Amino acid sequence: MGDIIIYLIDTNVLVSIRNRADSSEIYSGLIRLARDGIAWTVRQVFDELKDQGASLQFIQKYRTDFVISAEQQYCAGVREKMEIVRTKAKWLNPGEGGSNPDPADPWLVAVAAHHKYVVVTNERQTSEFKIPAACRIEGIKCRCILGPHFLYEVGLVKTYNPAHISPDAFFAKGEG
Repeated sequence: MGDIIIYLIDTNVLVSIRNRADSSEIYSGLIRLARDGIAWTVRQVFDELKDQGASLQFIQKYRTDFVISAEQQYCAGVREKMEIVRTKAKWLNPGEGGSNPDPADPWLVAVAAHHKYVVVTNERQTSEFKIPAACRIEGIKCRCILGPHFLYEVGLVKTYNPAHISPDAFFAKGEG
């Protein structure tokens, strides 16, 4: 039997789900995965969700299920990975020469790298200045997948063709 895969979910994935016709089922499935310790996120993602309006307020009551423990997020190994992110992926660091105002991004990458988790984001895999690029840095090297791929991989959606679909199309209003 293989190791359990743990996924760290970016804000943009949680926000995009609300556009799908089957969003209620997907959110319910995510809550189950969070309670089972399979789908988590970092504290900063929930801080960002506060700015997403009433349509995502319900998820706040599941914060304790979704958020990785403080011991796991702030341990010495994650701090070491965070230093690599700060120096080699400066574009993710607000206030340190980076243009990204999103404080969750560096934490997602550092936590995933240290704990061998999978980052789930809708950011373009080919971008040089996004989460996927940081996940490829020497000393980080963690798996990074798109939201639709994740939902298919964990069985919350039944169809997904990674060769033909973009996150924008997958999460378009009325899909599902």
